Amino acid sequence: MRRTASAPEPRAGMLVCVCDPQLDAPANDNGPRPVSTFGLALGFAFAVLAQTVASAALPLAGAQLAPRPELVTWPFAAMLLGAALASFPASFLRDAFGRRTGFALGASLGIAGGALLVAALMQRQFAWACLGALWLGMAQGFSFFYRHEAAAASGRPAAATAGVLAGGVAAAFAGPTLAGFAEQLAAPYFLVGAAALAALAHTCSLGVAVTLASDPTTVFHPKTRAPLSAILWPTLVGGAAWFGMNTVMSGAPLALVGCGIGGAAVFGFIALHVAAMYAPAVPLAFVGDRVPPLVIAVAGALLVAIGIPLQSLGTPETITAALICVGAGWSVATVGATAWIYRAGQPSRLALALHDGGLFFGAICGALLGFLLA
Repeated sequence: MRRTASAPEPRAGMLVCVCDPQLDAPANDNGPRPVSTFGLALGFAFAVLAQTVASAALPLAGAQLAPRPELVTWPFAAMLLGAALASFPASFLRDAFGRRTGFALGASLGIAGGALLVAALMQRQFAWACLGALWLGMAQGFSFFYRHEAAAASGRPAAATAGVLAGGVAAAFAGPTLAGFAEQLAAPYFLVGAAALAALAHTCSLGVAVTLASDPTTVFHPKTRAPLSAILWPTLVGGAAWFGMNTVMSGAPLALVGCGIGGAAVFGFIALHVAAMYAPAVPLAFVGDRVPPLVIAVAGALLVAIGIPLQSLGTPETITAALICVGAGWSVATVGATAWIYRAGQPSRLALALHDGGLFFGAICGALLGFLLA
């Protein structure tokens, strides 16, 4: 194929016609189709639905299947570990194969993880549950790159990031109802319906992913490439918020059960928390770029810090207040930190991978501390 100056750079995963460009225009499926913010938000919403269900089910699954008390935390920790491990492949596969393939791979991991968790619960296999949770976490790690896609394709990174995160609001509110219905269908197998719902949500996310344009069509053209050091403070502030949020969230399901809340009702509390995680993104989608990202990120981290002591009071009301407070703070801090890293210019793929990896590392540390305090 004879390439012209305007021809796209060939790479793995690109489908392009090898016809003579003098006779026919190349048919390139990776052509300059504009990225749809709605499509990104919809794909992320289905991933949030799976996250809502898995976050409530995995601590309870660990308590149900763990052969020893000290292993109860492993399934939830495995989900966070999977999310952290997925940060680097999620970043670099997008350049190697395009956004469609990257997000489709992440959703496929979620389908497999949910199906394996179903098998683990029915066969009472703790090791399978940990592996399924790991794959569900990896799918979650891929899904968080939806916000980077939106920020890179927009001249308003904060608003674009918030717009994608806002897609999780409806999924969070629908989570308890759908989980309750799924549990009724799967009765008498406890949590099997929830695990199957997580797999189904990722199936829907896969359906959205395959409709996305494979190549980025970047509207945001910074004058300079951001240095790697530009992610340091955004990652530290955002990581602190993720640490605090998971400190509360990881111990909340078992704490609520200890307060006399039924296992099925725990999904409602976690869904309220997840709704709080994404509700602040709605107003930030409109006003986010009018406020400095540093201010947004620090305000979110402070809100998380306010919520942490509330859980230690040990009543359903204070635990609920803590879940709402840290969820809202997490959302604000994540929007601010994501916009912050774009202030110095377009971040590299390595920078994005390190940033998200740092956030999930903070989440893992918070989850471990939360289980110790529960």
